[in-house]
Amino acid sequence: MNESQALRKKTLWRWVKRILITLGVLLFLFIFLVVPYFFSWVLTHAGSRPSDRAMTLTPENFGVAYHNVRFNASDGVPLAGWWLPAEDSPVVIIYGHGLFRSRQEMVERAAYFRQRGYAGLLFDFRRHGESQGELSGAGYLERLDVLGAVRFLRDSLHVTKPIVTCAVSMGTGATMLAAAESPEIAGLILDSSFLSFDHLIAHHAKIWLGIPKFPLADEIILFTKWRIGFSSAQFDMERALDKIGDRPLLFIAGGKDVRMPKEISQQLFEHSKSTRKRLVVFEEATHGAAFTLEAARYEEKMVGFLTEHFGAATVHAPVSATMH
Repeated sequence: MNESQALRKKTLWRWVKRILITLGVLLFLFIFLVVPYFFSWVLTHAGSRPSDRAMTLTPENFGVAYHNVRFNASDGVPLAGWWLPAEDSPVVIIYGHGLFRSRQEMVERAAYFRQRGYAGLLFDFRRHGESQGELSGAGYLERLDVLGAVRFLRDSLHVTKPIVTCAVSMGTGATMLAAAESPEIAGLILDSSFLSFDHLIAHHAKIWLGIPKFPLADEIILFTKWRIGFSSAQFDMERALDKIGDRPLLFIAGGKDVRMPKEISQQLFEHSKSTRKRLVVFEEATHGAAFTLEAARYEEKMVGFLTEHFGAATVHAPVSATMH
């Protein structure tokens, strides 16, 4: 090999190394910046899944009268929902659905308990269903929707009865955070709760994507906190329960829930300082499916809880829905 060939070989190898280094840097940036940023974007721009958007059920399908209502979250985001009045109801129940769902997830449940005498307000969280909003907050921003619902009941519908929340999955986080800020929420029914935002993302990253908490899940957490504007301490359910104190709490968990295992509800139950708390496990239920699986037992536990702490409801015959 002459000197000219050696020089060309050396130059070629230098270019190959530069290309490999550049590709390595780009791959690193893609995996550790682009991928977690993308998943954070998906989370903060979440909306109702197509199957929920295609559903057209209303309380009328279950023989219950209702009103279409519009109100604002406490930060002004316009929200859409249904008001199910019941004159002799001892409480008014605010229903909260899960991430990627809509009020469709709660309509059968709300109608079911309206037929048993309980007034209810169910609505779409921001960016879900017919509600508006720029960002979804996995429960943190949605607490403002719950606070807006409380104000709507008090100021617009002039409800004076105690307000109880009944929520599933993301809705449990929203209602716990809202109750931690507002004593107007007198009791909570928490179906398929999660522990904290950090734990929620780390756990789902593992079961859905097979990735460890460090570093990818941590980056998703970091990007999401930056987008929405909260700290780990502000989105922690145990801290919320400390502020909720001795209000009545009913924890509901599914024995076959891999997304939010029953051990999480057990941990929250044990952490709560409330002297008026219960934990009910539906051993065959998957995530958020306890009501669908065992409606009669769900009714027994929920009505028993409400009756014990707020008094019995007056059961009326089902009313055909003609008001919209």
